[in-house]
Amino acid sequence: MRLAVLLPIVYSLFATFLLAADPSSSAAIPDHVTAAAIIHEMNLARQNPALYATLLQQRRQNYSGGVCLLPGNIRLHTHEGVRALDDAIRFLYRAKPEPPLALSPGLCLAAADHCREQAGGATGHYGNHGSDPGNRMSRYGVVSQGWAENIAYGRHTAREIVLALIVDDGVRGRGHRKNIFNPTYNVAGAACGSHARFGSVCSIDFASGYAENRLVRAGSDAQNSF
Repeated sequence: MRLAVLLPIVYSLFATFLLAADPSSSAAIPDHVTAAAIIHEMNLARQNPALYATLLQQRRQNYSGGVCLLPGNIRLHTHEGVRALDDAIRFLYRAKPEPPLALSPGLCLAAADHCREQAGGATGHYGNHGSDPGNRMSRYGVVSQGWAENIAYGRHTAREIVLALIVDDGVRGRGHRKNIFNPTYNVAGAACGSHARFGSVCSIDFASGYAENRLVRAGSDAQNSF
């Protein structure tokens, strides 16, 4: 399985959410969708939400009833139609800028573990042997305060992943969006991989604070030395 990962607890999450695309319109995720690209997109939205709102406004013309035409002529059958898009646009215009998220190698590894577990077509936040996001994060470091996880299926660019999570079509409470803009989260990691049902899976882990363990730090330092 190909995993697009860039390597350079206190449980406080109120809920976790799942976002999936239409299985009939999914595409394999390309190699260039790295953790760095996904974190960059989320930081663009966090630091300049009004600019990100214009990206969604440009997409409005691609809606016809409950169907949205995505790049690559992919037809996405939505739950709410343009209503969810307009809700996201209003949110972004009201949102105040937030500091950028730092990319965490340990959280990238945790996200990659979950993508690997779900390659066969599984969905949701629980992994093999009942692991949850907090368990996976603790394999590579120590979380301080709170954590969260977003998952998106069937998206094949970093921008498509983040736009979909911000719109949060069909998700009660807009939990994906709240995680992205939560001011208490300071670090994040991400990974993408193939998925038997939806074509691709992207897992994003957030934490208020995270300290990688010694082996992860050593590996990151060795890579950055080249």
